Amino acid sequence: MISGLKLRRVFVVLCLLAASPAQAQTAWGLPQLMQSLAQTPSGSANFTERQTSPVLSAPLTSTGTLSFIAPNYLRKTTNAPAQEVFTLDHDQVTLTGGSGTHVFQINQDPRIAGMVEAIRSTLTGDLPTLQQYYTVTLSGDSSNWQLHLLPKGDALTRFLRAVTITGVANHITSIDTASADGSDSRMNITPADAP
Repeated sequence: MISGLKLRRVFVVLCLLAASPAQAQTAWGLPQLMQSLAQTPSGSANFTERQTSPVLSAPLTSTGTLSFIAPNYLRKTTNAPAQEVFTLDHDQVTLTGGSGTHVFQINQDPRIAGMVEAIRSTLTGDLPTLQQYYTVTLSGDSSNWQLHLLPKGDALTRFLRAVTITGVANHITSIDTASADGSDSRMNITPADAP
């Protein structure tokens, strides 16, 4: 026969064992964020970007739209102050603007590849590719998170100091970029259907 004390001990052990898997399931971190981001196959948004630079006398603000179709299509259309379109289709970039159209592969320049992958790999939840280019850390929780990207490799670190991507759940709300030359940009992103 089991005494009352032994029964309580068994009950406590069972409660601890039962609590452990539940705690593991509710834990939130980098793998869970990336899995959540990977669940979004496409989206569109409006953006406002503010750029500062040692060569600019005043900040430059631009506005436009973003569209994404997972895993390999991204388009940034700048409407103001001048028309410009950046399109990524797989690994081919097409830039169209005032100086004409330029087409190139991202692997032609590690700086461009690193910048592209900061965005594309985050949107697709591709942590292994993101970690090829950056040391990745996460702060916050699922309702307000920040992904901190510190570049790896000489070519990328000579071009870029850091990228910080902020979001809520599986939506990116801003992208901050700090360049090695002292230029900075902040892109605020709102869903296209937001009021």
